Amino acid sequence: MRADSSYYQDWLQKAENDLKAAIGILGYYEDPPTDTICYHCHQTAEKALKGFLVKNGAGNPKSHDLIELVNLAVNINQKLSEHKEDLEVLNKYFIEAKYPSDLPIPYPKNEAQEAVKKAEKFLSQIKILCSR
Repeated sequence: MRADSSYYQDWLQKAENDLKAAIGILGYYEDPPTDTICYHCHQTAEKALKGFLVKNGAGNPKSHDLIELVNLAVNINQKLSEHKEDLEVLNKYFIEAKYPSDLPIPYPKNEAQEAVKKAEKFLSQIKILCSR
């Protein structure tokens, strides 16, 4: 798969892989790297959205902003607006959880667990919509 794949299935597979990584890391460590888990949850949602957009002929926007991406997706299927609140939470993990900062941001384990639930729920919805 290239980063600009025109096959929505490639995007959904990558989304699934990010979710598996988040779940695996969460379950493997007693004190897991929660920033990494949260980052993978953002990536799950981003790749799922891009897969949905590709499937529906909207192309592959060069954005990592989940709100921007879901707004494009809502133009195709209004049902996705139900996920905006969860995506706003996951959206903050792209930069905050990806890079170090002078003032580290703690992500408690329960926050990482919630991020996984949000990512799972969203990917499940996207897979249903893409199967139609």
